[in-house]
Amino acid sequence: MTTKKKILSISFIVFPAALFLVYWAKIYTNGQEFRSAIPGLTAFATLGVMFILERIFHYKKGVSQKPLALRDLSSTLMNVLVTGKVLGAMVYTPLVLFLPEIMFGRSLFFATPADLGPFWLQLFLVLMVYSFFRYSVHRIQHIIPFLWELHSYHHGVTDLKASNTYVSHPVDFSLRNVLPPVALGFIGFDPMAIVISAGLLNTASTFSHCGAGLHAGPILNYFFVTPEVHRWHHSAKVPEGHKFSVNYGVGFAIWDRIFGTFYLPVEDGIPVQPDRLGHPSGYKDEGNYFKLFFLWRYMPKFMRPKEG
Repeated sequence: MTTKKKILSISFIVFPAALFLVYWAKIYTNGQEFRSAIPGLTAFATLGVMFILERIFHYKKGVSQKPLALRDLSSTLMNVLVTGKVLGAMVYTPLVLFLPEIMFGRSLFFATPADLGPFWLQLFLVLMVYSFFRYSVHRIQHIIPFLWELHSYHHGVTDLKASNTYVSHPVDFSLRNVLPPVALGFIGFDPMAIVISAGLLNTASTFSHCGAGLHAGPILNYFFVTPEVHRWHHSAKVPEGHKFSVNYGVGFAIWDRIFGTFYLPVEDGIPVQPDRLGHPSGYKDEGNYFKLFFLWRYMPKFMRPKEG
């Protein structure tokens, strides 16, 4: 076996193994005391695993993100440590809590988890409901102009890397990653069902930004949004036959397949990857998080600070 074939065979094993390892760690540590002592520990540990894979397995079409390191760090700290806690507690939780209270006079849409069926059924329901909610929100973010203005900053990245996984405007990030789990909790599912099923999708979602030159394999590429699948969502050129983008799924790819938005060409058993990633309108990747935060690109010229 040639060195190239050995590396290829190893890459098919490494990505699923890393995904499973991080997922198992998330399930095992859920609710443990040390998680609260180190805010964002799970997220940063996952990024650390992705970073190591990127150093070991080089992606041949990779583009250096070093000039954007400060922007990436700022956005990561904001969205991991602040966005979820602030918007979740101050906006989404009161909003979602209000609906069952006003409709049914209780804090959950269903009185008890038992009303939603046996545990195995709730695992399936959480998987489908959570993934559909995130798919729908993500697709809408590409269709409604104002939401696209918020979301399009995330599409400025010229390569998928662990470092830019959380590069998003806080409001844009929260709609896709904070609102769905808050809503899921108030439906009334068994908390452990949420941990197991939503945890799987969240792990896959984070790993979709792994910039390593690894192959996920046909099974994972069919059901999950792997880096090979997600790169097409970030392609600078939208694949022919699709209006806004492709592969809107966040973690789970099944809804893209159902609604005809899945795209992953394959040649000789290996997924083809887009030649270039970036904003479909040609905007350069914004390296200043302050500008990203305040939507500098869409502000009237008289409100923008003078360059230089």
